[in-house]
Amino acid sequence: MRNKIENAKRFTAIVVITIGLLSFNTDEAKLFEFSYPKRDKAKITFKAQNFKKFSKEWRGSDYYYFAEGKDRMVCSILFYKLNDDEKVSLVDTPKMAMGGPDISPAYPFTYFTTYSNLKKYEENSSSWGEPSDDFMFLQNDITSFNGLKINQKHMYGYCMIDKDLFVNIHLSKVNCSKEDSTAMRQILSSLTRLK
Repeated sequence: MRNKIENAKRFTAIVVITIGLLSFNTDEAKLFEFSYPKRDKAKITFKAQNFKKFSKEWRGSDYYYFAEGKDRMVCSILFYKLNDDEKVSLVDTPKMAMGGPDISPAYPFTYFTTYSNLKKYEENSSSWGEPSDDFMFLQNDITSFNGLKINQKHMYGYCMIDKDLFVNIHLSKVNCSKEDSTAMRQILSSLTRLK
């Protein structure tokens, strides 16, 4: 009988210690900074614990960052440089038509959501943020892709830096859980733009 009690106490102690160790999260959120080269004010930041390092590359006059997290969450940041014609059609014309501000996240939000190459697959779309904010946001699900059933969550943040630079922050995850969705939303909530 004494051995059973001692074994039960040992087992309880091991369970308590194990639960304590598993619930202690050693992953600290890291502050990441992204910028468009040679543009002092073309900088955004966010906090995340999902990613270690981002690759970066020029794509013509655009600058692109990419990382895949340890949990298979994907993040990309595109600094999209507007040419003169795009400045007129994507910023100046809507600004004059709506009486909007010179710089607003509404312009990149409208552009990227209108011309999304995934648009025909997107479901359950919802957006938040105001044209007067630093960022506007969108989230949606893709449940079917070319006839295949999938569970993929997409979240986006959009901002505009100066009169010629759109920024698209994109997070996505296949087999996205509720916890993954919450983590993605927290990343977007931590976004800041250098002013």
